[in-house]
Amino acid sequence: MFSTIKISLTTFFCSVALCAAEPKMIKLSPPQISTGTLSEKIVCTRPMRDGKFNISLEYLNGKTIVNCYGHGGSGWTTLFGSVDKAIELFKTTNPDLNTPIRIIGSGCMGLTTAIELTRQGYNVVGISTKSLYDTPSWKAAGYFALVSVKTSPEEQASLNEIGLNTFLTYQKIDQGTHPYISKEAVRYMPVYCSIDTAAGVEDLEARGMIPPKEYVTLDFGNVIHHDYVKYMTYFMNTTTLMRQLTNETKRLTIEIEEHNISSFNQVSEDVIFNCSGLGGKELNSDVGMIPVRGHLITLNESADDGHMDYMIYTKVKQDGKEEYIYMFPKNISVTPENKEGLACVGVLGGTFIPHVDKLSISQQEELDRIEFKRMLDRNSAFFLGHPFNE
Repeated sequence: MFSTIKISLTTFFCSVALCAAEPKMIKLSPPQISTGTLSEKIVCTRPMRDGKFNISLEYLNGKTIVNCYGHGGSGWTTLFGSVDKAIELFKTTNPDLNTPIRIIGSGCMGLTTAIELTRQGYNVVGISTKSLYDTPSWKAAGYFALVSVKTSPEEQASLNEIGLNTFLTYQKIDQGTHPYISKEAVRYMPVYCSIDTAAGVEDLEARGMIPPKEYVTLDFGNVIHHDYVKYMTYFMNTTTLMRQLTNETKRLTIEIEEHNISSFNQVSEDVIFNCSGLGGKELNSDVGMIPVRGHLITLNESADDGHMDYMIYTKVKQDGKEEYIYMFPKNISVTPENKEGLACVGVLGGTFIPHVDKLSISQQEELDRIEFKRMLDRNSAFFLGHPFNE
């Protein structure tokens, strides 16, 4: 009898353990992906620097140069921490508040640097940029995570601190307490990743800044299920953020001039904040700069909007290779061809292809054609269970 009771109890506790280990089922509405739901195909080149991004102070031909570039696809995730670090470096020079300062670059780093310096009483005379709208900051999908940035192990702790400082600023924005960015610019929401995908928010989880990850099963209501991990983080509406940053520079009467700066000698001011992104390769003769090509596709209102309350960032297998899928709830897209912005219902990605600058223009165009098709195939397979139907 004792043996019978022991076996029954063992069976009971094993059943309880199995039930406890079963992932929570989460029902999600997938985006509708078809020829009729596609809006824009967008190519973006991320400015990634090998080893670590460049936040440094140097002196060149009588000029003080503060570098802040090379953040890869994590510019928005490292924004406020990077700008704070660059300005603190500048302050070690005991600068005169009246000294004219020139900013190079009009992405999120350049605009925020100009705003923060001006708010602290420094004399920012203007921003020089090759193109106001043709920057990765406008095109970025908007996922707060330390991904698509190549950092050496010894730099990871510094990167995590910069990410944390930026996260805390987005919390202020979300709480409506930021001085010049409104809370509509960010949303705190779930992101779902495969178990073997580095989500880029693990340090925030370890610090207790976000809830512990949950193991879940995604049910898209069409026999498609995925056993995944759920994290909470911020979606950053990059178009809204860029518009608010641009508006703040106007309010502060910071002039933005569109012309290319290929040498610091072209700048008359003695203090320069170099937030030039890919331009850092030429300006600094920086061989560590790697242009990383990315492909995005925005969806129109025919895709429905049930997928606008969650994010996907995950690795999948395609043709025997590991590739990425991401889907974020971006609702407006600005490009050089469409400066007023085009409403959209989410954006699909993604690709991370380095050194495309070594290809000819025709080779790049063929690469883009192939990658857009492959990206649509794997997104359609992930959400809908079949390759993309053209």
